[in-house]
Amino acid sequence: MFREWTLRETLFVRDYAGTVPLSALSRHLRRDARDVARECARLGVPFVYMGTPLFWCDECASWARRLDRSGRCEKCSNRAYLCNIEAETAELLARLPYDQRETYAVTEAERGARVLEPPPPPPRDEGMAPRDAVAAATAYLAARSDWEGRKAKRDRRTAQKRKERIRAKVRALGNGPA
Repeated sequence: MFREWTLRETLFVRDYAGTVPLSALSRHLRRDARDVARECARLGVPFVYMGTPLFWCDECASWARRLDRSGRCEKCSNRAYLCNIEAETAELLARLPYDQRETYAVTEAERGARVLEPPPPPPRDEGMAPRDAVAAATAYLAARSDWEGRKAKRDRRTAQKRKERIRAKVRALGNGPA
């Protein structure tokens, strides 16, 4: 049964054709691979996959270099861990006396942090052959996925260290098991 292409689907095909396998693109669009290939031909974009494999993360709606067993990218996995760590930190903070919580808030705010490298710049594909432009776009998406994963992992580790420092203060004050 023929289904008209929506603007959103057409733009999605234009932006991601060739950056992921055709089967993944058609699965995401819930269309037959032949229909997606025809739409690529109509738009004049290559649909032959080149380069690093990318996978669709449904949680953050972006392409990622790899997914874990639950189907999450590294960024989403680290964010889920971060939520759990922050919930545990809030419980530990509640055990501290008010003056300790205030002191903790001031000292943590003054802590310096290592500066993370800037995100990778998008490729400049003016004048590139279509295949080269697709390869550059694929490499960019993979590099962006890696950068976002490193950033989320750093945030998670920072929160974990913060939780450990609060746990040590709670133990030192003797406010219950930590």
